[in-house]
Amino acid sequence: MKTRNIRKTYELLKTSWTYQTQEYFNNSTLHGVQYIREEGRPFYEKFMWFCFTSVGGVVSLIIIASLWEKFQTNPTITGLDTDFHNWDVPFPTVSLCPNDPVNNTAITEYIEQTWPNAPGERKSVYKEFITELANNCYNNLKQFLMFEGNKAGNLPSVNYHDIIEKVVIKCEKYFSKCYFKGEAVDCCEIFKPLLTEVGFCLSFNSMYAGGTKGKNSSGMKFKLEHIYETDSKWSLRMLIENGDMKDNTLKPVRVYLHSAEDIPITDVSPQHVWDRKIKKIAFDSKQTYTTEGARQLSIKQRKCVFEDEIKLLTSDTYTYHSCMIQCRMKIARDLCKCVPFFYQIIEVVLNVVSSLSFHLYRKCHYMILIFSDGFNSCDLQGLQCLGKHKDEIRLIKCPCELGCSNTVYEVDKLVGEENTDMTKYLEVAFVSWPMVRYKREVLFGWVDLLGKYV
Repeated sequence: MKTRNIRKTYELLKTSWTYQTQEYFNNSTLHGVQYIREEGRPFYEKFMWFCFTSVGGVVSLIIIASLWEKFQTNPTITGLDTDFHNWDVPFPTVSLCPNDPVNNTAITEYIEQTWPNAPGERKSVYKEFITELANNCYNNLKQFLMFEGNKAGNLPSVNYHDIIEKVVIKCEKYFSKCYFKGEAVDCCEIFKPLLTEVGFCLSFNSMYAGGTKGKNSSGMKFKLEHIYETDSKWSLRMLIENGDMKDNTLKPVRVYLHSAEDIPITDVSPQHVWDRKIKKIAFDSKQTYTTEGARQLSIKQRKCVFEDEIKLLTSDTYTYHSCMIQCRMKIARDLCKCVPFFYQIIEVVLNVVSSLSFHLYRKCHYMILIFSDGFNSCDLQGLQCLGKHKDEIRLIKCPCELGCSNTVYEVDKLVGEENTDMTKYLEVAFVSWPMVRYKREVLFGWVDLLGKYV
């Protein structure tokens, strides 16, 4: 009895599916499928229509797959935006990073004050160590491996920022005169010290410069400098003498041009290495911005990140440089439990609601907790650990994309390269007024994709 019921159910299901399939073929708007099940047609004709319909289905799937690939890989277009009268033009950050920022006189004075009774041989070790501190960057991390055993005895292990601040070149003696947009300005008001992955720098128009401890360590408020069409000049001119040097040998200076939100990083080469044979660096800017409509796309699709889309510990706004810095800080922390001291001190602020205060005072009181989140600056042992893993940290492939608002500065021409005499003047200027910027917008969005499918 049970077997008979199962067989009956199976027969009914088979009849139902056959009828539903035939009705679908007869009433479908897909051309050709109704002829496959139409009664009275010969088999070869039905087979022919089946082949045509199958080929059409395969072709449709191929078209759909190509449209989906286009939507995933190339949904945006970047074109020119020539409405140059309607945007502000910021002057780039100019970071001057000497190859050797050490003031040897200051090092000698620091050693005499800190270790006055040390023997001469020991003072030589101190000088060697402090010189490496002042030149600290990713390229010289391995140099700290030589300070081991007896050679490491009594070497300072903390307050590296304070030591560096005392022994590097000083703005007052490095610059003599400065002119911005054709007007004389105080060099030390506009150039501030900055520790970076490429070493010690003096930076103009940088929101992070201001002290060896990183952003806002000097307590000064940052003001972004712009240029206007009515300005007499669109340049920054400096007289660099470096009075800290006793001899006339002045080391080359790496010149980085970048956005105010960025910091020189080891992945990016300087626009020019100034050896005092160039009087003027004329550059051009290529600015790209992205319309708000691109937010409908994923980061992978548009290949950029909006400044408020990813929260970073290293910056209030997202940039490619900040992302790379945070990535390397995390790998350094994972490997050595600390980060190089040329990174800024990171503080995380949390708001905690005190319910007890709420009941007592009928209002909310907030307690601010500040902690380093594990990004502690390395001591000597930590620097040696970083030296062992230097290549692993420096060459790591970080999942960082460019910012959706991005500016690239490229050298257009160098003036004075035929002059063999050493010059102390360096001018960094726009080659012409920026008349073009680039706009990234959606070319193929969700609506276009659905329209193609429908």
